[in-house]
Amino acid sequence: MAEPIVINAETREITVPESERSFGVAGEHNVARKHFRINGRIVDGNDLAVGFAWKVCTENSAKQPNEYPIDSIIADSDGIEFDWLVGKGALTYKGSLKFAVCAKQVNGEGKVQHEWHSRIGTGTVYDGIEASAEDIGGFDLRAYIQQTAAEVRRAVQDAAASAKNAETQASDANKAAKSAADNATAAKKSADDAAAAAKTAGDAATKVIKEGVAEKLTEMQNIQKDVSTKAQTAETAAKNADTAKTAAQNAQKAAEKSAGNAA
Repeated sequence: MAEPIVINAETREITVPESERSFGVAGEHNVARKHFRINGRIVDGNDLAVGFAWKVCTENSAKQPNEYPIDSIIADSDGIEFDWLVGKGALTYKGSLKFAVCAKQVNGEGKVQHEWHSRIGTGTVYDGIEASAEDIGGFDLRAYIQQTAAEVRRAVQDAAASAKNAETQASDANKAAKSAADNATAAKKSADDAAAAAKTAGDAATKVIKEGVAEKLTEMQNIQKDVSTKAQTAETAAKNADTAKTAAQNAQKAAEKSAGNAA
């Protein structure tokens, strides 16, 4: 097992064993693993093992800063231990690598409550050889990457245009649906108005028919009454004529009798 890089929690001093001064070769990524041991965990009443988030901060030989969060720590009564997998940012350039360890404690709103830092430790990143991106085995990779990027951009633009077209079609469909709904509402209103008009006309026709029938019935009743009256008058006249006839006959008989008596 690799020797740990030791940090004194009180003095913040870092001790890098000779066997751990090499951090790798320029261009590497997530290969070298460094083990850290924090001797002591209570600093000015703060327990660094409880509620603190840990990270390793680096500065490569080009003065570029990087930081690497530590996922988990192991604590015992005497201190804290964790591993750091060295990333590409720290190993981008050959030369001296500076690093330090930081621990922060924040509240529920993300505001820093306590923050602890180690001093700076140093290591070495060695030079290496890596083929250029322009030409590997006779292929111009840079031109290929540029062409691929252009094709991706075109695909993204086409996808955006298709999405815009689909959005426009959806909007047109919504407008057409609304227009159809409005037309259906108008047609229903027209049908309702026509039904109401038909009912009004039917009621009027019924009223006219009823009034006409009543008028004709009354006229017929009046005619019938007039005929009945005239019939009664004629009957009375006939009776009177018969009475007059009988009286005339009786008068004639009486005159004949008187003439006989006179003779």
